[in-house]
Amino acid sequence: MSKTKKIVAGVLGGVVVVLGGAYVVSYFVAGNQVPAKASVDGVSIGGMAPELAVEKLRTELGPKVDEAITLSAGDRSATITPADAGLTANYDETVAHAGGGFSWNPADILHSLTGGGEVDLVREVDEVKLKSAVESQAAAFAVEGVDATVKFDAGKVVRTEATNAEALNVDKSTEAVSSAFTQGQGHAIAAIDSTDPAVTDAMVDEVVTTFADPLVSGPVVLTHNDTRMEISPAALAEAATFTQKDGKLVGSLDAEKLFESTAEAQKALKLRSAKDASFALNGAAVKVVPAVVGEELSKESFVESVQKAATATGAGRTTPVKVETKQPGYTTEKANSLGAFTIIGKFHTNYPHAAYRNTNLGRAAELVNGTVLMPGEIFSLNDALGERTTANGFVDGYVINGGRLVKESGGGISQAATTLFNAGFFAGYKDIEHKPHSLYFPRYPAGRESTIYYGSLDMRFQNDTEYPAVIRGYIDKSASGKQGTLTFEIWSKPTWEKVTSTDIVKSDYYSGSTRTIKGDASCEAQAPIQGFTASWTRQFWKGGKVVKSEPASWKYNAGDRIVCE
Repeated sequence: MSKTKKIVAGVLGGVVVVLGGAYVVSYFVAGNQVPAKASVDGVSIGGMAPELAVEKLRTELGPKVDEAITLSAGDRSATITPADAGLTANYDETVAHAGGGFSWNPADILHSLTGGGEVDLVREVDEVKLKSAVESQAAAFAVEGVDATVKFDAGKVVRTEATNAEALNVDKSTEAVSSAFTQGQGHAIAAIDSTDPAVTDAMVDEVVTTFADPLVSGPVVLTHNDTRMEISPAALAEAATFTQKDGKLVGSLDAEKLFESTAEAQKALKLRSAKDASFALNGAAVKVVPAVVGEELSKESFVESVQKAATATGAGRTTPVKVETKQPGYTTEKANSLGAFTIIGKFHTNYPHAAYRNTNLGRAAELVNGTVLMPGEIFSLNDALGERTTANGFVDGYVINGGRLVKESGGGISQAATTLFNAGFFAGYKDIEHKPHSLYFPRYPAGRESTIYYGSLDMRFQNDTEYPAVIRGYIDKSASGKQGTLTFEIWSKPTWEKVTSTDIVKSDYYSGSTRTIKGDASCEAQAPIQGFTASWTRQFWKGGKVVKSEPASWKYNAGDRIVCE
């Protein structure tokens, strides 16, 4: 090689060495700093060593990264805390993206020494943790669905609107939070799923239009000949119900219930009531009172007519109903087939002259006279007489109170109870309730008598035979020097040949004491009354012999001698 060539080669070699050295220096310089113009979310990190850039980003951007994200929908919201929801920033990766780090690529070295620019903070999302965090807030967005309702109140249609059920859509809301975080936003819109309730406003709209409003638009009028009855809107509403069926709300009318509740209104149709054949006194005999065939509103026709007219309008709300013939339960033919009635039980008692006895016993006989007692029925003397008041035709008389005779309205009525009890006794009727007096009065059969007091003591017996009966009552009034007589007869068909009583046996006599009543203007002196036990037996006869016996007894108190001072 010539000298000139050697010099040229040496020079070139030197240049290469110099340039290589500069390149190596540039590599180390560039690899140890972030590009000069680099910044992240407005934070400049140009020319900084990568580790220092990471710390600067952590310090300046970390608080914003850790700020809670608000997830909201309308007036409902929840807070998502990034640290608890897997939402983090990767500062190392961010600095690397900004150009920090070693590279032999001449372009990278040149960019690091002279370039750089704005880059986004690298944000990382743990989808599993984020979904769990969002799901834990679902309750804050839940809205319980409410069915629409419709009902009648005082004959008016009353309704409430429906509310859809709402629930957080966790997957979509998770995506919204993830997107907000990666974009550095502090708010995300929650995704809400809405579900219609079982009964919607539209369903109520339909049933109100087709059923409820027409139902109470006016009365339903049912006609028969020239009579009519009205069923008020309030009564119609009371019998209406609403049910859900096949995705609809259906209104229905319980016309059978309406039939029962409109019993009073049905009287406007003036239908003739059926009456059983009965019996009445005809002097000293019994005659048949013929039965009456009645009319009856057909429930089937009522239901059919009401169902048809209830949701109609105008003239369609008036419709005729069918009326059926109602046969009596006890026919005239059956009553006549019994033939003539006879007296099966009779009893009379005497009483001393007293104007109050004539009045009270006469009134009792009048009220009982003509009473019909069908088979199985129970006669109540209290029911027959009612309260013994002046307005009811009774006057003051004597009653036993606390072992003393005192005046009270309706006094003396126990004689009616005793007389009628014995008539029932000899008719063979079943004794339901009776109580003898506490003190004995000679005008009554001992033991076989009855007291009565309105509201507490009654005299009742049952017609336990297969034949109807009629009770006849009358008095022969007393007068000065003349006793009065009260008589009750029971007319029917005989079940027994006869009913008798054994002689009444009196035993175990005893006496009371003497009581002095002072300062009582109403006090009346009273002679002593002896106490004892009375025993007897009721006998039922058939075929000439006793076939049933009912023994009985009663113990009378001893009546004190009363002295008034």
